[in-house]
Amino acid sequence: MDAQEAAWHKEMWNGQVKRTDTGTNMFCDVAPHIMLNSHGALEKLASGPTAMSFWEYPLPKLEIVILSTFLSWRFFDILFKKLGVPIPRFTSMMLVGALLSETFQSTKMSWFHDIFVCDIYLPRVAETIGTFAFVLNWFLRGVTTNIGMVKHFRSRSTVIGVAAMIIPWYIGKLVYTYREKSSNLTMTSMEYKVIILTTSMAPFTCINMLLTDLKVVHTEFGEIAQSSAMVTDVLAFTMSIWSQVSREYHSGMRMGFACVVFFVYLYLVRQAMLWVVRHTPEGAPVKNIYIYIGLLLGYLSSVYWNYFLFFGPLGAFVLGLAIPEGPPLGSEFIRRFDSFNEGIFLPLFGSLTMIKLDWSFILKELGSGRHLHGHTYECFSFLFIIYMAKFTTSFFTAIASKMPLRDSAILGIIMGTKSSFELAYVLYAYDLERIGLEVFTLMGIYILINSLLTPMAVHLLYDREKRFSSYGERSLKQKQELQMLVCINKPDNITSMINLLRATAPSKDAPLMCCVLHLIELVGKATPTFISHQLQKPKPGSQSYSENVISSFQMFQDIHMNYTSIHMFTSLTSAKEMHEHICWFALDKSSNLILLSFHRTWGPNGYGIISDDQTQRSLNRNVLKRAPCSVGILVHRKPIWQHKSVESPCRVCLVYVGGDDDKEALALADHMRGNPKVSLTVLTMIPSSIDEEGGGEWSQSQMVDTCLVEDRPGDNSITYIVRMVAEGGETSKILHSVAYDYDMFIVGRSSGNGTEVTQGLGDWTEFEELGVIGDLLASEDFPSRASVLVLQQQES
Repeated sequence: MDAQEAAWHKEMWNGQVKRTDTGTNMFCDVAPHIMLNSHGALEKLASGPTAMSFWEYPLPKLEIVILSTFLSWRFFDILFKKLGVPIPRFTSMMLVGALLSETFQSTKMSWFHDIFVCDIYLPRVAETIGTFAFVLNWFLRGVTTNIGMVKHFRSRSTVIGVAAMIIPWYIGKLVYTYREKSSNLTMTSMEYKVIILTTSMAPFTCINMLLTDLKVVHTEFGEIAQSSAMVTDVLAFTMSIWSQVSREYHSGMRMGFACVVFFVYLYLVRQAMLWVVRHTPEGAPVKNIYIYIGLLLGYLSSVYWNYFLFFGPLGAFVLGLAIPEGPPLGSEFIRRFDSFNEGIFLPLFGSLTMIKLDWSFILKELGSGRHLHGHTYECFSFLFIIYMAKFTTSFFTAIASKMPLRDSAILGIIMGTKSSFELAYVLYAYDLERIGLEVFTLMGIYILINSLLTPMAVHLLYDREKRFSSYGERSLKQKQELQMLVCINKPDNITSMINLLRATAPSKDAPLMCCVLHLIELVGKATPTFISHQLQKPKPGSQSYSENVISSFQMFQDIHMNYTSIHMFTSLTSAKEMHEHICWFALDKSSNLILLSFHRTWGPNGYGIISDDQTQRSLNRNVLKRAPCSVGILVHRKPIWQHKSVESPCRVCLVYVGGDDDKEALALADHMRGNPKVSLTVLTMIPSSIDEEGGGEWSQSQMVDTCLVEDRPGDNSITYIVRMVAEGGETSKILHSVAYDYDMFIVGRSSGNGTEVTQGLGDWTEFEELGVIGDLLASEDFPSRASVLVLQQQES
């Protein structure tokens, strides 16, 4: 390339030789072949000062933009983590763009500005890639969303969602009407409408991303926030369609018809994706062609929404909802695209959008003293009013729904969060010239400040130790239906758990809904995997991860198929995260009892200990601390339902002293009475001091009534034994005297704590997770070969 040609190219890039006037309103584009990259150092040496710099060519310019945005947002992300500030990733991306925007306007580095801000005549390659990344991000957020959440919408979520959308919406309209009548406005009516819609919504994707970054997405609090956000999304979509219909009938009807067509198409895609899952053998990867088709359908949905409806990324998100979450299909999309897209390409969208902010007019307004009656004051005061309306509405609605005070405040803060959706929407409105550069700048600053402060406030207020807590009591006393989560760690647990389920006597009045979770420990850096055996089937000739578990529990379901529903899953995860998977799964499935196996395994005769798994013990203790429902630990020393005793009654003894855990144990024992082959004995131990002081009638009949267990006419399956106990030694003697009389003991974990019944026994307790009496029954010195089930009610 000679010097003359290099100078011509430089003029081309600088906009000096772009178009030629033909004399009328027509222009002729000069479009010769433009090289993507330079000839390197030789070009500079040959042409000297007239040669183009390497960053003026398209490909190096794109590479510089991608690399600089990646390094910049990673710097802020790492910095925030080191400081212990939980700032979401997308906020770091926006922060990079805001700082670059201010830098361009406060310095004279025109060459640096030209790299990031394209000339209007040149294709905006980096921005286009960023837009594609944003659409892909929304598609992947839809893939990770549990569509089953819609089926479990509660009145609480619906009320919060509707109130948090409608009330701020109308308050915003009232404030705009008042301002329009009482003062001269610097913002247009359309700009007010965009602000009202943007701030009244609580987009599901933004809230989901925030809760994910804060690691509280799999909590009941997180589910309420997401469900409420989904309600606001549906409501905002409906109101937008209705607004279009009321404004222009034919256009609105066209949008309504487009919605119907899209949702029919969505249903067909959902069925096709379920077919792909069913025909993918367990453990085998999904074929590449299905991944590419799903990705293509996501982008086509975005184009469809952009043309027939509004805001194309919403179409990609809704299409993502049709992809079954989890393995094998949903997890494959996340594995392939999420990290790369979020780390490399999505920062282009966040940064290059914020680069467009114009800080000069804000500085000009502040400098001239117009901050109380200019664009800045008018916009920010309006935003503050709507935000406070949204926070107050969400807060008081949550309080009225009997949520704790602190959680209600956090919910109000979360419902007002702003992030990627709002930034994309105001950019969309700016490109359509519905808002001016001033309002776009002010909205961008507000979104950035909001996304910085919201996670800090939530992190400061939220107690992570209670992230698996449930707002409603999930106990066996509350429901007739048993909803159990049975955890299987090793093959030895299968028989004992099935026998326990058989003893609970599923019936028409008390059906059993059981989720069986086979836990497999991962070592090293393997990726955690979750498998639903309802959707995926083993490949012919191969063995499933959980073949023995599946076949055993399937046989149990076949016997009790009328009143039993068994769902089987496999979770492959590390030992330190296993308890969180169990608690999250129990919360998601609304279980009221988690069944775990004791960490010790006895020999065939029930006396010698052959295994002492401390990893299992750590798991049990962590679940007891965090469980969202009641927990049972089964100590299987045999027999419950040995082969020779199947036709004879199973003798169950409930040790009852009083307290919440004992009441939970009695509620489970009451379920067992429905089994004609179960003989139940309630062994009630009354502290002698209570009887002497006359501090209440502790008769067996009153305790049974208190525990919701009533005598049934003609029922001889239950026997009551009452013993007065003065100290722990007597308790030990009583239990030793009946050691050989029963096949299983049931006891509450806190049974007898703080009373004479356990006085002196606590000093000898070896396993605190079993409680004092439970530890005594499960100790190696206890002569019985009966199994022991220790129950703990959900901790408040």
